[in-house]
Amino acid sequence: MSEPHSHDHGHGHAHAPHRHVTAANLRPPLSLLAMSAVQRVALTLLPLAGLWLLVWWALKELA
Repeated sequence: MSEPHSHDHGHGHAHAPHRHVTAANLRPPLSLLAMSAVQRVALTLLPLAGLWLLVWWALKELA
């Protein structure tokens, strides 16, 4: 009888382990629901502050 055939021929195919799709995997990395209230307020105020600085700089340049 012949011995069982192995599909490993000395060169391993490095396959990444399979990831099961769950709700945690599908959640985007920056989730508003996962943030604290302080983080949400900061995320809202920082772009607005940047826009206000841009407008202030533009008005100063025009004057």
